[in-house]
Parts: sequence; C-alpha cells; structure tokens
Amino acid sequence: MFLICFRCIVTSLKDQSMFLICFRCIVTSLKDQSMFLMDHLLTLKPVKFLEGEPIYKLLTIFVTGKLNDYVNFYQQNSAFISSLGLSHEDCMHKMRVLTFMHIAEINSEVSYETIEQAMQIDEEQLETFIIDVVRTKVMHIKLDQMNRRVVISTTAHRTFSKPQWQQLGEKMEKWQRNLQLVRNNLQTLMTQQT
Repeated sequence: MFLICFRCIVTSLKDQSMFLICFRCIVTSLKDQSMFLMDHLLTLKPVKFLEGEPIYKLLTIFVTGKLNDYVNFYQQNSAFISSLGLSHEDCMHKMRVLTFMHIAEINSEVSYETIEQAMQIDEEQLETFIIDVVRTKVMHIKLDQMNRRVVISTTAHRTFSKPQWQQLGEKMEKWQRNLQLVRNNLQTLMTQQT
C-alpha cells in the first residue's frame, strides 16, 4: 500500500531496490525500541530523495522533534502510520524517551511536573516511565523524590553534529589539563620525598 504513495519517487530513483531498502531501513529504525539515534539516516542520499514525503517528515520528527510534533503528525496521518506497520503506542513511548533525551541535553535537573507535561503522562505513570528510560541506557539519572525532580548525570545526544564535536573537544581539553595538573602534582610530591 505504501508503494502506491511513493510511485513518483521510485521513478526518480535509478534503482527501485535501493528505494525499498531505504524505506525498510527507516521503518525498521522507527520500530526498533532500542534505537534512539537515527540522525545518520538523514544524511543518506536515498533518504534525501524522500524529502517532502510523509516518511521523511516522520523520520525528521524522530530525529529532532518532540512528542507534541509526533502527536500532531499522527492526528493528520494515522492511516499512514498504520500502513507502515508501526504501533502508535510504541511510537508514543519512543517519542517520550526521545523528548526526555532532548530535555536532558539542556537541563541537569528536571521537575516531575515538567516531565509529566512534556511526556503527557500522569503522576502514577512517572516512575514506570523513568525506569523504562533507565533501561534504555541512553542516560544515567537519579530520582530526588524529596524535591520531586530527576537529576541527570549523563545523556546521549539525539543528534551529533558540529556543536557536539566542539563540546566533546572542550571536555577532552579540560580532561587533558586536569590530568597534566595531577601529573605535575604527583611529580612535585615525588621530588619532595626524595
């Protein structure tokens, strides 16, 4: 059924099998509940041919969007989601995790209320959701139940581009300076003892 929607794209691609492989790759990535980093798919030439199509929009939402973006897309394209064999509930769960990853990239602490609103869940579902997020291993978090907040120690970035490389470079330089300082201090101590 989805092939009918993309007949015009298939004719612009030299190899229909490449299109099918690309399309299946996107759908498989969206279905996989353990795959949260999909930005590399947007750089593939066959995927770029899909720009302007619902599948490309859906992939973009999963790469950079938030739960609200998915909900809006689903409201307008529920039949399309079903035709792909995607479970709306599974997509909602994955988008909740991805949205929380986005929030965690910006904040080291997040209130329960903020999480409940952004994830569109109630207080009873919060603890289960947090446990599910921890199981994904995309972030390390602790619950501060007294202050009703989540403390984030590390998180995977949903996209990894130039800003993330720069941030990584800065951290590496800081670590290098700190290690050099430790080395110098150890050498000073060793010289003082001899």
